Amino acid sequence: MAARSNNGEPFTWTEKDFHDDTSPARRQLAGALQQLCRHLAVKSPDGGTVFTHPTQAQAAKYLLVSESSLTRYLTGQYVPPEKAATSIFDTACRDAGGEQGLGVTKKHLLELRALAERERCANCARHREDARAARRELEASLEEQKRLTKEAENQGAKLRSLRQRYSALKRETLRIRRSAEAGPRNRRPEELTATPLPVPQQHRDRQRSMKDTSAAQRIRRRAEELAGGGQPDRVLALLRHTVEACTSQEMALLVALLRSRGQDELAGNFVHIYARDRSDRDVLRAALVLHEQDVVADAETLLRAAVART
Repeated sequence: MAARSNNGEPFTWTEKDFHDDTSPARRQLAGALQQLCRHLAVKSPDGGTVFTHPTQAQAAKYLLVSESSLTRYLTGQYVPPEKAATSIFDTACRDAGGEQGLGVTKKHLLELRALAERERCANCARHREDARAARRELEASLEEQKRLTKEAENQGAKLRSLRQRYSALKRETLRIRRSAEAGPRNRRPEELTATPLPVPQQHRDRQRSMKDTSAAQRIRRRAEELAGGGQPDRVLALLRHTVEACTSQEMALLVALLRSRGQDELAGNFVHIYARDRSDRDVLRAALVLHEQDVVADAETLLRAAVART
């Protein structure tokens, strides 16, 4: 049977576009393979028909490779094995009637393939190193996650303990407030202290408030004088002495006065010293008075400092 060709433009399937990341060595190898494929004259299985302009599917079957593999060879995505590259060259050389008309020699083709192979191995080595570095980073991240998880568990246990302590203090504070609101008749004997003056409750409260305010004003002025004179040690000594001697009402008034005068550092130090040096009962009473004086933040700080002490 006479030779014939397929319809359409010949070998358009060999004109492949390269990806942007295709290296120069792969581009050269793929270009040489495209050039070789344009010389294929595919014969039918019975050998009677010759397709001088075969399709890609016919060429792949003729070269004994899959069509997808042939596409990857011609686009530079894959580097063909040496055996496959040699087979393509020998087939094209036979169909073209010799090496002279191919435009590329077998030696040059195999040199291009070896160069592309070395380049691929170098890329693989870089990828392996990147993979090892990523693995090490992942392992470090997992270790850090374990550490943070354990730390969070420890902090959670501490927080639960603080909440329990806070709840106990809150219950005690409410008990003291109810006891104070109930009046002297319902108080326990040990809670009854000497009355400053035998006058009605309202007047006694006013006298005590005036006395407490006067004492707090004196302490505040002295602390400000020492602080302004650059004598922090004497300021702390004064605060410690005041903590030992003052009542819960005086403590609350002094904190409020210091805050109003902008002496926040002195007020904070006084709250912490009071929480450290006074008993839980005194701390609770002072916190109650601070709360009644609308100094809520310092009341909370006082309670938290007392909890941290234990």
